[in-house]
Amino acid sequence: MAKQFRTAAAFKTALETHLRRHAIERGVPFSTVQLKFVIERLLARLFAGENPPWLLKGGFAMDLRFRPRARTTKDVDLSVSLITGGGDARSAGLRDRLQEALDVDLGDYLTFRLGTPKRELTNAPGGGAQFPCEAVLVGKTYAAFHIDVGVGDALIGTPERLVGEDLLEFVGVPPAAVLAIPKPQQFAEKVHAYTFPWVGRLNSRTKDLVDLVLLIERGAPAVAEIRAALVTTFTTRSTHPLPAALAPPPPSWKEDFVGMAAQAGISTTDYLEAFTLLERFWSTNALAG
Repeated sequence: MAKQFRTAAAFKTALETHLRRHAIERGVPFSTVQLKFVIERLLARLFAGENPPWLLKGGFAMDLRFRPRARTTKDVDLSVSLITGGGDARSAGLRDRLQEALDVDLGDYLTFRLGTPKRELTNAPGGGAQFPCEAVLVGKTYAAFHIDVGVGDALIGTPERLVGEDLLEFVGVPPAAVLAIPKPQQFAEKVHAYTFPWVGRLNSRTKDLVDLVLLIERGAPAVAEIRAALVTTFTTRSTHPLPAALAPPPPSWKEDFVGMAAQAGISTTDYLEAFTLLERFWSTNALAG
C-alpha cells in the first residue's frame, strides 16, 4: 500500500530529497534524474492496463534496456500498430487514447496534460504525431517533454518487458513496467533512420550511430532475427531500399558523437571508428539488401 502524505507539497519535498540523493550517487545532474522519473511515471500509466495499444521504442527504450550506461533522451517514442482515420482525426484519436491512459491515478501525486499535436510524423508507415506533454505536481509544471507516436509499424517478434527504476520504493509505489519493441526491430528501425535519404539537408541523427553500436556491443540479437526485422521494416515503410552498403556518417557528427558515445559507454568516442565497427558487423553478417 502506498504511503500517504498530508499534502502533495509534503510528497514533493520527500521526493526531491530522494531524487537528489540518487543523482549524487549516480554522478548525474538532478534535472536528468527528475526528467527520467517523470517519464517513467508517465510510462507506468500508459502500460498500467491490459493489452495497451502502444509499445515503447526509441531512446527511452534503449535507456531502460541498458542503463545506467545509455544515451540520455528527453522525449518518449511510441509505436501504435493501427489507428483508424487520417490527418487531424487520427491525431485527435491518438491524443484521446493517450490522455485517457494518463488520467489514471497511481498514487504519485502527478498529473499529465497533453497539448495539441505540434507536427505530423512521416517516418512510420501510417504517419503519426508529436504531442507536447506537461507533468504537473503541486499545481505547477514539474517537467515538460514530447511524446512521438508513430503509426503502422508491424511488431516484429515478441515485445520486450522492461522495468524502470524503483525510485518510489520509499512510498510503496512500484516502478513502471513497460512493453518495448524487441531489439532486432529497434536495430532495424535505427538502420532505417541512419540510411534515410534526406532531401535538402544532411542527416543529423548522430544518436542512431551511437545506438546501433550500443545494440551490437551489449548483446547483439541473432543475425537471422536482424535480417527478418530489416526486411520487414524497409518493406513496410517503403521510403527507400535496404542498402547494399552503409555510407559513412557526415563530418558534422564528429563533435556531438563524443559526448553521446561517452554517456552510452560504447567502446569508442570517435564517430569514424564507430562506423567501422558498424560496417564490419553489417558486412560480416551479410545484412545488405
